[in-house]
Order: sequence, then C-alpha cells, then structure tokens
Amino acid sequence: MLLDLIRALCAAVAAVVLPGYFWAALLRPAGGLAERLGYSSALSLATVPIVALVLARLARSGITLWIAIASVVLVLGSGALAVLWRGAAGGTAEPILPAPRAIQDPRALALLAVAFLAALGSVLRPGQAPAWLGLLILVLLVLAVVVGRDAPRESTGETRPAAPALRGALLAIVLAATAVRGYEPVIRYDWPSIRGLDHFSHVVMAEQMLGHGSYGSYLIYPPGFPTMSAVLARLSGLPPLVLFSVIAPALLVLTALAVYVLATRLWGWRYGIVAAALSGLVLHGAYGSLADGRYPDLTSAYFLITMGIAALLTLYASPSWRSAALAAVLGASPILYHSVATLYEALILVLAVVTSVPYLLYLRRRAEARVVLAGLAALALLAICYGWYTYGVGWPVAGHSASSAAVSLVLGSQPAPGPLHLFSALGPPLVWLGVLGLALLAVMLRYERRPAPVLATVTMILWCLIMYAGSRTAADGFPQRFERDLGAALSVVAALGAGVLVKTAWLAWRRAAVVPVAALSLALAVPAVLAIALPSARQARTESRPARLLSPPVMAAGTWLRQHNSGGTIVSTPMNHGITERSVLALGGYTGLMYYAPGSYASARSLPPAGVTPLIDSQEVLEHPDSCAAAEAISREDVRFVVLYRTPGRAAEMEGFRADPGRPGPVPPGIREPVRDHLCPGGPRLRRIAPGPRLVAAAP
Repeated sequence: MLLDLIRALCAAVAAVVLPGYFWAALLRPAGGLAERLGYSSALSLATVPIVALVLARLARSGITLWIAIASVVLVLGSGALAVLWRGAAGGTAEPILPAPRAIQDPRALALLAVAFLAALGSVLRPGQAPAWLGLLILVLLVLAVVVGRDAPRESTGETRPAAPALRGALLAIVLAATAVRGYEPVIRYDWPSIRGLDHFSHVVMAEQMLGHGSYGSYLIYPPGFPTMSAVLARLSGLPPLVLFSVIAPALLVLTALAVYVLATRLWGWRYGIVAAALSGLVLHGAYGSLADGRYPDLTSAYFLITMGIAALLTLYASPSWRSAALAAVLGASPILYHSVATLYEALILVLAVVTSVPYLLYLRRRAEARVVLAGLAALALLAICYGWYTYGVGWPVAGHSASSAAVSLVLGSQPAPGPLHLFSALGPPLVWLGVLGLALLAVMLRYERRPAPVLATVTMILWCLIMYAGSRTAADGFPQRFERDLGAALSVVAALGAGVLVKTAWLAWRRAAVVPVAALSLALAVPAVLAIALPSARQARTESRPARLLSPPVMAAGTWLRQHNSGGTIVSTPMNHGITERSVLALGGYTGLMYYAPGSYASARSLPPAGVTPLIDSQEVLEHPDSCAAAEAISREDVRFVVLYRTPGRAAEMEGFRADPGRPGPVPPGIREPVRDHLCPGGPRLRRIAPGPRLVAAAP
C-alpha cells in the first residue's frame, strides 16, 4: 500500500496541485503558501479535466498517458506564460471582516455557560436527551450574542502580525490529523478495499474514461471527476480500483484546506486554522461523504464551492478583471463534478446577482458594479456551457455522461429530514458553534458600512440559510444532500463562534482580577471544551470500527472475472451489507448490467441514462433464467457472466440455474455459462459449471 500511496500522491501533486499554480499567482495576491496551493488545486480541478476531454475528443480515444501529460503541461505552461506576460497579481490579501472581541458582558457569559452546560449534559447521555434540549441550546446561544451585541470589535481580522512558522506548523498539524482520520480505518481494517457504496461506481466510470473517453450508459454524473481520475490513473500507473483506495481519504485534507482559505479570507489565519480543524476533525458530513464513496460530491460541495465563495468575496473586496476571471472559473467548476452541486451553484449565483450589483449601484459605485457584473456574467456563461455539455440533448460534440430528463425526474422524490436531524448529519458541536457564528455575523452586520464587508457577511449568512432551506424541502430532490453539504458553510462560520469562545477564555486567564467575568468565562470554557471534544472522540472511534465490505470470495470472483474479461456485460445480484452489484462490475472491469430490485426502477432516483430496459433484462436473467425473455436479454445485452450472491432469501433463485456436472475445470466460486436452450431455439440459457461456497457465477 505504501508504494501505491506514494505513486498516487505524486500523481496528485502533478495533476491537482501544480498545474494551476501560476494561474493562482496571476489571478490572486499572495496570502501565504497554503492559500496559494488551495487556489492552485481548485484551478487545476477546474481546467485539467476540460483540456483532457477536448484532447480525447479530438483524438477520438480515451484518456491516454500522452493526453494526461499534455493536459497537465498545457495548463501549467499557459499559466507560466501568462505570469511572464502580465505579471503576478498585486495588492494584499488582508482579511475582509473584522473579528469580534472576547465576550465580557456577564449576562452573555452566563447564557453561554448555561447553553454549554446543557450541551455537555446532552453529550453525556447521547440519544437520551429530549429533542427540546437541542432547540433550547440554540436559543440560548443566539440570546447570548444578542445580549452582548454592543461589545466593541477589533479593527481588523488580525490583531498581531502573522508568524509564518507558527501558522504553517499549526496548519500542518491539523491537516496531518485530518489525513490520519481518513487513512486510519483504511489501513487498519479495509485495505485492499475501502468503505463506500459509491466507490465502485466511480471506478467503473474512470475505467470507461480511460478506455473510451465517455460513459454514456452508466449513471448520472458530469465528466469532471472521472476525467480527473483517469488522468491520475495514467500518471500514477495505478488502475482506478487501487487508485481510489489510496488517494480518496486525501480528499478530506483538500476540504479542510478549502475552509482554511475561506475563513482566512474573512477573519485571518487564526480563524482559518480553527475552520480547518472543525472541518477535518469535528464535522461528520464530510467524512460521511467519504465513507459512502461520494467523491464527486466531496470534491464539488466541500472544496470547489467553498473555493468559489472565497473567489467571489475576493471579487467584492478587490474588483478587477483578474478577480472576475478567478470567480468565473472557480464558480462554474462545480458543474463539471456533480449534478447537485450544479443546483448549489445556480442558487449561489442568483444570490450573488441580487445582492451585490443592486447594492453597489445603490452606493453609486458604478465602476465596481460593472466589474462584479462582468465576473458574474462570465461565470453564468461558463456554467451554461458546462451544463450544455453535460446535460444538453442533441449537442453534436457533447457525448454526454447524463441526461437532463433523468436529473429532473428526481425532484420531489426524496423526503426531507426533520428540523433537528441536522445534529446527527453534521454532529452537535458543529451545529452549536455554527449557530453561534451565524448569530455573531448577523449582529456584526449592523456595524458594517463598507461594501466588501457587507457583501461578504450577507453572502455567508445566505449561503448557510439557502443550504438549510434546501435540506427542509423535497422540491429540490436532494434534501439529504443539502443537509450534509451544509457542513462546508457551517464549518466556516463555526470557526468564528469557536474563535470568540477561545478569546473569551484567554481573556479570563489574563484578567483573573475581574472576578465575575473570569469565573463566568471559566465556567463557560470547561463545558464548551468537553461538549466539543467528547462527541468528536466518540465519532472518531465509530469511524475506526471495521467496515470491510468485500469478503474474500467476492474479491476472488471479481479477480477471476477480470482475468477472463473478453468484453460484453455481466449481471450480478446485490452483495452483502448493502454493497451493490457495482462492486463486481468494478472488480471485473465491466459497465453492466446493473440489477435493481423488482419494482425499484419505477422510482426516478439513480436511474442510469441507458434507461430501464437493461434493468428489466438483468432482473429477468436473474429471476427467470430458464425463460425465453432471459434468453433474449442474454443475446441482446451480450451477457457473458452471471454472479449470484448466496443468501437465505435467494434459495429459489439459485434453484433456477441448472447444474451441468459434465463441465470440469478449477474455477473460483462457482461459474455459470450461456448454452443453447431447446425450449427457446436460437437462445441461450445458463448452466452451472462448478459450485462455490458463497457465490455462483456464469461464464461463457
């Protein structure tokens, strides 16, 4: 694993970190190496897949090694030439917003102490605390901010000059701990597999990009992530199945880096460190996406959307053609990676247009309004082009990976979770600190007069509110995604709340002579630390539990299928512990056929672009193997193998496959093959070649 990890990380540095480095220098003033690398990674993810797709389309091939190298070199080289021609971006990268001082009002401190004492009580009795207690804690946090609203603020986000060595060391520690959180379960329990139901789907799509440059019949995903995965696979020399197992946990580090960049842009690097720690070590939503194998969602909703917001705030603070270009490129990039992120981006774009341009015109800042409007218009144009490429029907050069009709069918098909389900989706500590930070932002807004701080504050508040509103309605089709992905925005505003609590405790330590304030501050600090640390430690312990999803017989069958892969398709039943047939597809190197339980394909969610016919065919082959319909399906879909997982409920299905003791040969867990059936002239049926302990497969 170590050698594979080194190869994968080297490829990630070459394809994800470095290509956009000079473009980041051209479009954004230097704000520290970590910020520069964050923007560089975002620009690489936004551009390298596009170049690779164009080259593959021109070559009429899949993503070859030369296409992967050329796409990286073109982005890196063009950025270097642009910097030589126009020079690096000037100016400073000072924080946009002032940070509030420590809370000193005894009434506010008392309310906060009561709130976190109640929070500690709910943490000590998980699952037993009444629902009203969670709501009471949030109300107390908001009241504490309102009561102490007249506390003076600091003039800027940084009270003292930044210490680069300390800043880098703290960030490195947080990112290293985040990497340990992602890799520890894989190393201890999962390897050579990895937890995540969608993991195998992305393996299949990446392999299709490597071989054909498209995956038109398989799932509804934009081409950005599978294309970048194919580039990484070529550069590392690792097949996607191995690549994801060693590189996917590093996505948590990328998401922590994104919230660091945004929080640093808002209040300074100290808040950036806190935001990275909350995202990487406390937030459950991001790790939940990793554990489920939702890599494009993690890349788009947690990294690219967050970096796009940071670029948008840069446009507000320093309107120029460079910041407008940065906002346009990063703002449109999530559309390349996930369908739900496309919806997020549309909502964010609308919010940006209706808040920024009218406000700047109201202040008679017409020049700034023109630049902001130009940047947002470029973002919208680029987003439309990406959306047309991905979802537009009939565009002659598209070669879609999805269809707009399939996406639209999911609207209203998923029930919205309850109002307090947010605690279990994101983790109570993040919700408490996030609400505290939102309340602080709302109170601070009344003191702001300059355009950039006002627009930055409004953007952050509305981003959180829109994501929460989307999680409470079925109209958008993805309320559970909205709820989980709210964690990106909440990690940033929670850093403000956590930062104020830290300042309050530090002030109490330094001013112990002020007895009432010091006592209340310490009474607040102890339960607050315990209320945040205990559930985070409990969650880390839960994440580290064994979760191997593929048993040795399943992996043996997959290995045999890949060795004997001569084309065509396979049909497979669902596996154990929720693992779908896509695991065998990925292990064997096939794209179909996917099996849906009887009647489940009547639901619009997750239907592949190829339609329901292959699903009906797979169901017929598995459940009525002796029928003429199964014989026709086998011929029409070129079925080469059938893989059955032995479970108590599938005994009747297993009996449907007849034994053929005349076929010898040492093969792994039982093999079946199509043969001529006298009942259906010209059509094949399936016969067993050898029994297996847990699986039965069919081979030609």
